[in-house]
Amino acid sequence: MYSTDIYYESVEIQRRFIKQLYDIDKKKISELIALLSGFILENTVCTKVIYGIAEGRSALSLYDFLQQSSKYENIFPLTLDDPIRRYIDPERNNLVIAATGSGETKSVLRYLEESFKLNVPVLLITSGVNSTAYKMVSDYDNGYVFVIDPMKAVDRKHLIALGSEFELKLAVLLNSLIPALYEHSDGKVTSKYYNQVNHFIKNATLLSEIERDHLSEWIDKLLNRRGNFIVDGVGRSGFVAKAFGMRLTHLGHNVFMRDGPTTPAFLRGDAYIPISGSGNTREIIEGAMSAKSHGADIFPIMVNKDSKLGALMDSWGMSKNIMYVPLPEEDLRLYGEKEMSKIFATKTVQTRPSISEINAYIFTNGVISLSMNILGVSEQYLKRIHV
Repeated sequence: MYSTDIYYESVEIQRRFIKQLYDIDKKKISELIALLSGFILENTVCTKVIYGIAEGRSALSLYDFLQQSSKYENIFPLTLDDPIRRYIDPERNNLVIAATGSGETKSVLRYLEESFKLNVPVLLITSGVNSTAYKMVSDYDNGYVFVIDPMKAVDRKHLIALGSEFELKLAVLLNSLIPALYEHSDGKVTSKYYNQVNHFIKNATLLSEIERDHLSEWIDKLLNRRGNFIVDGVGRSGFVAKAFGMRLTHLGHNVFMRDGPTTPAFLRGDAYIPISGSGNTREIIEGAMSAKSHGADIFPIMVNKDSKLGALMDSWGMSKNIMYVPLPEEDLRLYGEKEMSKIFATKTVQTRPSISEINAYIFTNGVISLSMNILGVSEQYLKRIHV
């Protein structure tokens, strides 16, 4: 059995990261809300395009926010990963939201230059004060920079390896803005941001209640193998799964996203890690059944204890392989949908806040911190593999 202390230390540090978002000056938050709500809510008849520009896990945090913009029929989100259409049309109403923790991500800098040429409004979110991106957007007539300050005096670097601090803060910041953006009529827009941040802080605290012996047994079974790691998730849970997969790759594992173009078939000894809030998403159920039929081990990360996936795991005698991410009772009610797929979901599901996803993100970050300690992997090793 492994000592799990580092997991709990990581959760606490991440909770403190979120607390920093609560301490941001109200004037700064008010300005950011005004910028975004002005673009989204003014003239709701014409189609408007929001372009997300970021790389790696920062991109996944940004895409989570863009997915929720589907609440408004006239908002059309685009990303660099969009295989159909990702070009800026200067004849439309456009807004670029760029995110880079360091402010030095080369691809982001190039896309910013192209945005400037097209005179598109740019919102940059960064922790890199005086970075190249910061200076570029600050000097741009149609640019606005929002700085997420990094936490000072954090000694245990492996607890926040390779930018996890900025990526988590970005996801929570944007999710906390949504109530203020989408419920803008009662004049209490700024307080809605702080209420939502506080909600995420309380939810993160629950992750420390995961039982130590179960966590130790779960991570022992997960890591003790030579097979492939195949992560899976649909929608915003898919963003968390991809982020987790990136970090598992940095640890030296062979990692694939299920149904990816280069993903091999399941083999005995593989680990299938589906992340799902409801545990009822059709593609996740199909993935679990395929993994089981090929002899792979299944390690679901989910919140709903009354789900089809949970029932399957019970019937297979694998219930101990489930990791339930804790949420308060009022949030669990958001994840009771019995029928879901990539193209079938209620509007409520499509536009609800990323409650389970944020806690799953914090949990998987904690698992990576613990895994680094167990495997003896340093942050320098991760940087060698990190793109």
